[in-house]
Amino acid sequence: MVYVSDVERKVETRVFQFLILVLAFICLVPGGASAFGGLNGSAALNGAEMIVGTDSMLRGYADNQYRFGFGVFFAQGLALLFFLRDIERYISVFRFVVLALFFGGLGRLSNIMEFGLVDTQVLAPTVIELIFVPLLALWHDSLTKMK
Repeated sequence: MVYVSDVERKVETRVFQFLILVLAFICLVPGGASAFGGLNGSAALNGAEMIVGTDSMLRGYADNQYRFGFGVFFAQGLALLFFLRDIERYISVFRFVVLALFFGGLGRLSNIMEFGLVDTQVLAPTVIELIFVPLLALWHDSLTKMK
């Protein structure tokens, strides 16, 4: 059995919390820009041209669904910030958010499998959601068992 000192545990917890803060930022910035700016807000965040013009059929339905999805992504960032207050108390909040992010990654992966890698900018979020997020969940589990 490995014994961890209080100092080591605090350092590890702080590193974990910092990574969760980064993940929350990743959810909040594109989530906010896309939820409140739609497809065009997302394009602007990436330095691209407008995607949807006023006469586009995408403007109504697709932009609406896009904004909803990114609104949920934004809310996941808020939940991660809430979770940071006490990472051992809000285990269910954290597990729900990482599960939702993982399923989002599966959705991205299904898009890549169907259409190919249309834009290389989706590769990093897909890797984060399918690999980094589950590793954070495992790490959190080990942190909560160290007490």
